[in-house]
Amino acid sequence: MTEPSAQAPIRIALVNDFELVLRGLEAVLEPFADRLDVVELDVRTNPDCQVDVALFDTYGQPRGGVDRVRSLATDRRVGAVAVYVWQLPVEQVDALLAAGARGVLAKSTSADELADALLAISQGETVISPTFRSLGEPIWPGHDFGLTVRESEVAAFLAQGMSNHEMADALCISEHTVKSHLKSIFQKTDVTSRGHAVARITADAGFRRIERVG
Repeated sequence: MTEPSAQAPIRIALVNDFELVLRGLEAVLEPFADRLDVVELDVRTNPDCQVDVALFDTYGQPRGGVDRVRSLATDRRVGAVAVYVWQLPVEQVDALLAAGARGVLAKSTSADELADALLAISQGETVISPTFRSLGEPIWPGHDFGLTVRESEVAAFLAQGMSNHEMADALCISEHTVKSHLKSIFQKTDVTSRGHAVARITADAGFRRIERVG
């Protein structure tokens, strides 16, 4: 009697605006290549080919990535969308689900749990992490300075030379809020100017691992 063949691995696209964020996520999933086939790293684009799940990292995304989730969820090449995030209020989880996400996964999730969640999502299940806060790894760039996730995103944009207006537009917040974040960043990194802040930020190992493409 012929044994049934093993199920083919599901096809995964990794989506974010920073290439090295995706490289790190690719490395996390590499041990599960028998079940998860990472076929694309999509920097600021939707997948080019048919995939079972698009795993979308929200780092640096306006409105928590709701608009991008909607774009992915309505793309015929994408079977399902899973969102990968550090911190998220309950109402934002609801907004992501309403936009079409089938999974909202915390970055405190272990690699094994992440792989299992992606498989479940590909099979039609909805998977929501019970919590989006963790005292352990992983940590975001600037965490050692005491920066919040949003301050980390503003700092990353600052290091790219973006103006306050450009940062506000990218994150869908007011310029006043950007200024408040910058003031906090200056205080936490112990600097008094944008130039000094950029020097301090780019010297940090966490920020050096982020390289904006394009």
